[in-house]
Amino acid sequence: MKVTCHVIKDMLPLYSENMLSEDSCKMVEEHIEQCQNCKNDLNDMRTFNEVPVNRDVSPLLKIKSTLRKKKIQTVILSVLFSMIFFIVAFAFLTEPEYIPYNERSVTINEIGNGSVLAQFDDSINGYDIDKYLTDDGYVYHVTTWTNIWNRNIKKSHINNTLLNPNGENVTSVYYYNAGVSEDVLIFGQEIEPDGGVITLPRLNLSYYVIIAAGLAIVSGLVMLINYRNKKVFTFSLKLFFLPVAYLIAHLLIKGFTTTSYAATRDFYVILLIAMPLYSAFLMMWHLTSNYKNNKTLL
Repeated sequence: MKVTCHVIKDMLPLYSENMLSEDSCKMVEEHIEQCQNCKNDLNDMRTFNEVPVNRDVSPLLKIKSTLRKKKIQTVILSVLFSMIFFIVAFAFLTEPEYIPYNERSVTINEIGNGSVLAQFDDSINGYDIDKYLTDDGYVYHVTTWTNIWNRNIKKSHINNTLLNPNGENVTSVYYYNAGVSEDVLIFGQEIEPDGGVITLPRLNLSYYVIIAAGLAIVSGLVMLINYRNKKVFTFSLKLFFLPVAYLIAHLLIKGFTTTSYAATRDFYVILLIAMPLYSAFLMMWHLTSNYKNNKTLL
């Protein structure tokens, strides 16, 4: 039986891979000895043209570097938000809870040579003392407080304190109840014959909120006006994030209240939150910009 070239060509791939039976191999070999075309086809199959290997690894290294940067940025962003969470939680746990006046909370005694000692009850975890000079001497305003942290987590007690370590003349000592009621005279003479002395909360935080809000408005307007100028827009956007971070931090700590009896403490806590929050805003903006640019290129 004569074998055609069509049949042999169908068998050549199997023959080149040594997958035919002995009889089939013999049939193929007999045919290619007489048929040059089939022999050429077999030689082409057996000839391996190695594809040149592209040894340029810079694209892979670039992708690897991009992925590493994104991973690092994600970790940093997570750390920043974790910092904000823990600062807010710690601020809540350590927020002063002002104690209304009672005879046990604080007692004032003159111990000799004009020295005046303030003694605090064991249930007190902290106190604030303000003083100012009058014609007759110094007037002191004292209050005491406790908080969740000191009551339940890290229990601590405060020491007694000398009000006039430098020998100042103490005219009066008032206990103020943090806006609950009028100040109570607990030592010395009444500075107001008709009474009615009251210690008001500090207004410092109000000024900072007004400044932050004004800066946010100005920088926001600059952004809107110069939205086509990339350089000016970017600068004003970064500036805009700063007061916004402060305002959000203020809301987290004080809510919509801008007065405080512990203004210094609250201001520093707000700054501690505003700094990582500002950094988080910048990083999120940077990630969003990169994503949009990559999407545009695609």
